[in-house]
Amino acid sequence: MAVVDDELNDSPLLSQVLGDALVPMQRFHDKILREGVERGIIGPRDEDIIWERHILNSAAIVPFVRERLTTDSHAATVADIGSGGGFPGIVLAACLPQCRVVLVEPMERRVTWLQEVVDELHLANAVVLRERAEDLAPKSPLASTRHSKKGPQSRRHGRRRSEEQPVSVYGRRDSSTLAAVRNDDSQQDVNGHDSSGVMGREGLANADSNPSVPQTFDVVTCRAVAPMTKLAGWTLPLLRSGGQLIALKGRSAQAELDKAAKEIKKCHGESPRVCQAPVAPGLEDTHVVLVDKR
Repeated sequence: MAVVDDELNDSPLLSQVLGDALVPMQRFHDKILREGVERGIIGPRDEDIIWERHILNSAAIVPFVRERLTTDSHAATVADIGSGGGFPGIVLAACLPQCRVVLVEPMERRVTWLQEVVDELHLANAVVLRERAEDLAPKSPLASTRHSKKGPQSRRHGRRRSEEQPVSVYGRRDSSTLAAVRNDDSQQDVNGHDSSGVMGREGLANADSNPSVPQTFDVVTCRAVAPMTKLAGWTLPLLRSGGQLIALKGRSAQAELDKAAKEIKKCHGESPRVCQAPVAPGLEDTHVVLVDKR
């Protein structure tokens, strides 16, 4: 097998951008190179550009998250929606060890990958949650009361009440596995897939002895998950008041925001905007969508 030489191997840009996270990110890079194509984490044409296309591109979100969290004194919580191969969630957890990062991913094989990465990189601040973003959103107390008053009139109503219970990071819920998707730079709907259960770190599988995932987060991040028309409804309900959605996007970011204006407003989002996000000196910038939560 030919040795693949990543274009940025040994480049000073890596330490310049990643700082103290360079060592775990080197291990992450090596694991992706060894297993990424075979396990569907990256495409074969990405093997020699893993640093630029995936790791540094993900790291471009770090300054935006850091800026958002510096004014808060409490332990910051971040939900990375549709984590897939770990972009940007794994990179974010390595670069910001002071944050608690919840990696939300519905697909079993990618949950397995994420858990391996969390363990091998010793990311004590990261937790893997197998769930769909829309099933994490806090439920209205009024809605829960309304369903509880109806009583066990049918199996359909019973299932609905069960689905409205808060989701614990260490609990487990069953459902069928649906189609697989790729985590690449296209705008794809990874939340239309398997929503069963949770895989936490070893020893953290007991819901009674461990804290649950918070119902709302300070920051929600994502990369190449879905258009903003869908993403707004999946992510903004997960934010606390004053929180922020920070989404890595492509060149069509502004057009997506324009189309999603009504949905963003409906979900109590405000000041949606697109910012240029530097990747590294000499490399093409990417785009970040920011939406504040009222």
